[in-house]
Amino acid sequence: MLVLRACALASFAALSASRAPIEAVASTQVDDELRAHFECAARCASMPESDRAILENTWRSVGCEEGGPGAHPICGSSMEQLCVGACGGGQQDMTTWLPGAFGSRSPGIAEKQIAGFAADYEAHHACSARCAQEGVSVDAAGPDAAERALETLNRCGVVQLVGAYELTELDRFQRAFDALKSKATAYKKLLDTKQLHDGRSQVYLPFTTPFTSRKALGVGDLVHGVLAKYFRTSGMGFGIDHASVLVSASHSGNQSLHPDVPYFKGLTVSVHTALRDVTTEMGWERS
Repeated sequence: MLVLRACALASFAALSASRAPIEAVASTQVDDELRAHFECAARCASMPESDRAILENTWRSVGCEEGGPGAHPICGSSMEQLCVGACGGGQQDMTTWLPGAFGSRSPGIAEKQIAGFAADYEAHHACSARCAQEGVSVDAAGPDAAERALETLNRCGVVQLVGAYELTELDRFQRAFDALKSKATAYKKLLDTKQLHDGRSQVYLPFTTPFTSRKALGVGDLVHGVLAKYFRTSGMGFGIDHASVLVSASHSGNQSLHPDVPYFKGLTVSVHTALRDVTTEMGWERS
């Protein structure tokens, strides 16, 4: 099983084909919190050049102009995304930081914009219901697998590619990982027990054979092609931020649904590959 997940998921799409039919779409009322988030995004989308200049100065100050996307976490973001990240996270007094969009003299948000957002929000719920009802699995050996996988990833935010990991490569990976674990000193240096929680840990893979092979990591031609087309729609290429093995032992607590990174569509995809058979008895998010 191999899962591509566009971080972070705005909704949960069930992988089980036996899930009971969804009879109705959940409530689509725009509450105060959701309205506040929408107003934040709308103001950021229409900010004047004076506010944009403030954000560009911030962008340059952390070395983005010289170092490119890898220089700092914000370097791969647009000015609008930087604005939304600050506004939505409550990290800034937006009225003083970006007065053109958030100050007392800013245009504000019209009620017709709220109404339009409410309609889009309802459509989002309907789309989420479809993803949960129809499932997000695509047979890697099936016809038009790449096109179907890309469409599902774009529409649902997650796609499961069944049979995408060549078993010979999986065996090769497992042997290499077992050999790595046998080297106690080297393994300990790569082990991370702090960033995860509830008994989970991860091991960062060294840039050595066979971990330098994308196929050994489960990224065969189909997976690579889907990723390339997904990022191409955003006008950019892609690279690997890191590769690690997540360990979730039987004593680990429940891991609730959560985003790995802030949701900037088209910028980040997590690729998860099950190295062990995953059963329903394991519970959610055990892999």
